[in-house]
Amino acid sequence: MIESRYWRSALRDNLTWLYRHHEYRRWSEKQLVFFERKLMMVAFQIRSLLERSKVNDHASRTCMPVLRYKKIGEIPFTFSGSGWPEDRFDMKHPEPDSLCVFDVCNQLIHYYWMQTFSGGKAFVSMLVFSDYKRHKWAYEFKIQNLLKLFSVFCDDSSSVVSVLKKWDEKKQDFIVVEADGL
Repeated sequence: MIESRYWRSALRDNLTWLYRHHEYRRWSEKQLVFFERKLMMVAFQIRSLLERSKVNDHASRTCMPVLRYKKIGEIPFTFSGSGWPEDRFDMKHPEPDSLCVFDVCNQLIHYYWMQTFSGGKAFVSMLVFSDYKRHKWAYEFKIQNLLKLFSVFCDDSSSVVSVLKKWDEKKQDFIVVEADGL
């Protein structure tokens, strides 16, 4: 990634689209697919910025509130098996939790299951879990919280203005230990 401002510009455009399209007169499968695809693209853009140390420490430590549902029983959740998330996760006892942005992005990019919930004309929340977490937790993301979290990375204040690096013998490369912003 040569210059992150171009990525931020594209990220702003994608996020503007998501804000504009999280409400419809009537949801269709096609609209959900467009929204899902745009969410995944934004998550990938943000994770790319994070992995390449193009955001400061303040932005990279940003978290959002979520509800998590514990996996119950020994039967795994599978696409081809019988059952729904309600059969494999304790949906009656959600636990408030917080996920940092990197984990949120990974849940979206590597999702094993995604289920959307609407309220009236708005896309309100989603149930999601990655292949890695499907035997432990399912997470509910409120769309407003998700868009607010993503907004942090559109702003130029998330940029890096100075870094402190140190040599990592195991990686045989320098790693960023501190990334300061504006």
